[in-house]
Amino acid sequence: MSAQPAGTSAGPGEALPRPASRRLRAILGSGRLGAMLRPGPLPHTFLLCIHCLVNPAGFWVSSTGSSVVRRPWCLSCCQDLDRQRCDMIPFGG
Repeated sequence: MSAQPAGTSAGPGEALPRPASRRLRAILGSGRLGAMLRPGPLPHTFLLCIHCLVNPAGFWVSSTGSSVVRRPWCLSCCQDLDRQRCDMIPFGG
C-alpha cells in the first residue's frame, strides 16, 4: 500500500502533481498571486436624488397611502414637499 493522498494517480517514483495555487505561486510569485486572486475594493456608491439628479439622496419619498414605489430624494428637495400628501422616510429608518 502506498502513502499517496487519495485521488492521485502518480505511480511509484513519479512526482505528485502540485495543486493549482502552488503552481501559480511558483510561476508568478506569492505577492502577485494574492493580488490576482483577491477581489478589489467595492466602489462607494450612493443614490442621487430623483428630483434634482445632483445631490445624494437621504430620504425615501412616496405618496401617503399609495402602493407606489418609494423614490430617493435629497434633503433640500424634500423641504418643498407637502407633508400632508407625502411620506418621508430617512434611509436606514
